[in-house]
Amino acid sequence: MLASVPGGATPPSEHDPLTRVMALHAIAYCERLFYLEEVEEIRIADHRVYAGRLLHEQLDTDGPLTSYTVESESLGIKGRFDAVRRQDGCWCVVEHKRGRSCKGADGRHDAWDSDRVQVIAYALLLAEHLGCDLAEVRGMVRYHANHRTIEVPIDEAAQVEFDQWRSRAAILRRGHARPPPTTAANRCIACSLAPVCLPEEERLARNPAWDTVRLFPADPDRIILHVVEH
Repeated sequence: MLASVPGGATPPSEHDPLTRVMALHAIAYCERLFYLEEVEEIRIADHRVYAGRLLHEQLDTDGPLTSYTVESESLGIKGRFDAVRRQDGCWCVVEHKRGRSCKGADGRHDAWDSDRVQVIAYALLLAEHLGCDLAEVRGMVRYHANHRTIEVPIDEAAQVEFDQWRSRAAILRRGHARPPPTTAANRCIACSLAPVCLPEEERLARNPAWDTVRLFPADPDRIILHVVEH
């Protein structure tokens, strides 16, 4: 089922820079996050980011893991694969995530929208790079928290979804104001840019009756800090 992509679709300009695949992951998670990272170029690595990097360094794989950095002018994107394998006669793109898979309305495990668009983008990159059909490429998301591997269909519907998100990225790049925070306020709890974005302050300014979500660090140090100058 396709994600709902807000806003209209417009083809990216040839003057637009190549969009990082991770930026497509960000825009599907929160448009404001995308804008802060890609337009204002504010990027902060918190403990979750470092934990994710550590995971990739410590992956215990069943076979050889090969990673590539690929870019495409025609797709308008660039990115570095987590893993590419040859499996059952197909090329398989595997994206590794520390968290858990989501559950659909039918109770079945599924990939999150942001993870799905990320692995679709990598699969399209790989298919173009190898000059093969989409039928020869598979996409997988491995969730390490609950040990689930979710296959993401790579087909015409996936291509349409990718085109919509890429177009939305082009629209936001040309904007001159930060988009509002995501309506899914719980996503801000795990966002490294929350201290810069100030999502709850923004929501409260827009709606004084907003029941604010209190954002606390997961592991407070509780160390006394003395500020002795401006």
